[in-house]
Amino acid sequence: INAEYGGVLNYYTNYYYKSNLRMKFVGVVLAIALFQTVVVSGDDVIIPSYKTDCIELNGTISLNITYTVADGTAEHYLVTIGEDANVTGACDANTSSLVLTENAGTLTMLFEINNSGAKLDDIDINNWGVTDVTYDYSVKHADAKLGGKRQAKAEGSFFNTPINRTYSCSNEAVALVNVTAIVGNETLPQVGENVALRNAAVVITVGPVTPNTEYDYHYCKADQKVKDIVPIAVGVALAALVVIVLVAYLIGRRRTVAAGGYERV
Repeated sequence: INAEYGGVLNYYTNYYYKSNLRMKFVGVVLAIALFQTVVVSGDDVIIPSYKTDCIELNGTISLNITYTVADGTAEHYLVTIGEDANVTGACDANTSSLVLTENAGTLTMLFEINNSGAKLDDIDINNWGVTDVTYDYSVKHADAKLGGKRQAKAEGSFFNTPINRTYSCSNEAVALVNVTAIVGNETLPQVGENVALRNAAVVITVGPVTPNTEYDYHYCKADQKVKDIVPIAVGVALAALVVIVLVAYLIGRRRTVAAGGYERV
């Protein structure tokens, strides 16, 4: 009887010890998983900043320029506006401009604030937005069918944002498809040529606004979808991890019981 009692005691002591280890393992795994969901590793990236008295734009701006070569086909080259670009602009009550100039060309963005009671130039009520984007540049490539000065333009409604909110988007493009060549006093439409303006990690503030929390930003549609998907994906991953650990725990417990010859009541 003493031997049998000692065996039972040893079994439950070992079982409790192993169960304790398993629960600690589960805790460690879950802690690591949660830590990985909130920690983002990577090198610091310097984001160019362009400011006037009424507009602040932070982000990397690049322009993919398409031009026509002698045989009628298209070629491309990329221009990225540097952080040392000359920044100018005008600030009025409802209309402002941001002008970025460097050797490759000049980018002009016209901002409008809609304080009226009706939609204005495709800008929603109590919103601000960009209604005109113009890029003046020169095609200097030897294989161009027609070299020289160009102006690319896009008109519409871009970066629509509620007043007193800051626009934010990780990646967005604006197509400037109305391209003209400037030859003397003439402007010649260039069919097939265009400029794709791409903003990366762009943040735009209009007026005396200082964003302090996430709710002070207006995110583009692409970023809004990502923000909805990320919490769902993290939740599914954690749920799957809990199930896997629980199954492993139950299998280990069953094997331990079978090996000891006793069942826990």
